[in-house]
Amino acid sequence: MQRHPPLHRPLLRHLDNLLVTLLGVALLVLAWMFLDEAVRPLLIGAVPVYLGVLLPRIVGRDERLRRVEAARERSVAEWGFCSRDRNGPWINYIDFPLVCEDPVFDGRFFYSEWLVVHDGRIIINPGPASVDLAAGTVGYDFGCTRTYAWDGCSPKVPFFWIATIGTPDWWEHLESVQCLRHGQQKERVMFWPVAHHASLVHDALYQFLNVAPVTKAEADELFHRMLLRAGMPRLVAWVYRFAVVHGGAREMRRQRNPNTSLRCLTPLPGLEVHREPLAPHKARSAALQE
Repeated sequence: MQRHPPLHRPLLRHLDNLLVTLLGVALLVLAWMFLDEAVRPLLIGAVPVYLGVLLPRIVGRDERLRRVEAARERSVAEWGFCSRDRNGPWINYIDFPLVCEDPVFDGRFFYSEWLVVHDGRIIINPGPASVDLAAGTVGYDFGCTRTYAWDGCSPKVPFFWIATIGTPDWWEHLESVQCLRHGQQKERVMFWPVAHHASLVHDALYQFLNVAPVTKAEADELFHRMLLRAGMPRLVAWVYRFAVVHGGAREMRRQRNPNTSLRCLTPLPGLEVHREPLAPHKARSAALQE
């Protein structure tokens, strides 16, 4: 268990620069093979492209790092641990507790500010928590609205603050999800991109791989199953699975964590048998809202 994983945000050696470099090299090779006169313009064009990727990382970098460090120290003081670093950009959010159930996680227990794993049930954005480390207890206010943000399928690269380029979340569709509302677990219909549900759960599990009783392999397989259930074509879902298995959280491959020692004092809301009345929900590029 890594209660305080290192904060690692290199300015140059990061995935954004690697992807831009690989794309540039591929274009240069194609130009060299088929269109020699395009090589020079491509080399010149590399300068503004790299600036477009680097400037959003450089401007405000010190303040972002200060805030991240403060949040990590606050989490260690309150919970006894902090999560893995998440670099963003945060372009989607939910403002309700989302529930995902999977028998793989039966007998697993973990409680944190943003993620609950309770005997097969995963709750993301559970609500404000009250922790007593001395007593080993935690309580939640599941009825209080909070916001949890994520970036969809990674990576996504901000470019000159005018665009975000990266892995697509694909077309919007209607999808039933489970949520907590009015003290009950209910079904809610969302209109959002086909990969949103899977990427949300996957991101939340990855965030706490250093302390939660969930392995990287289990999170990756759940991500793949959820993509297929959402209707993503098998070939595309396989490509996404391949990317997270071989490219995501590689330092966590051998991480194995026990159940938490905390005891939850708040009863988890039960499953409501009736479906919640449908309301129009739509996903915007910047947010999910009713």
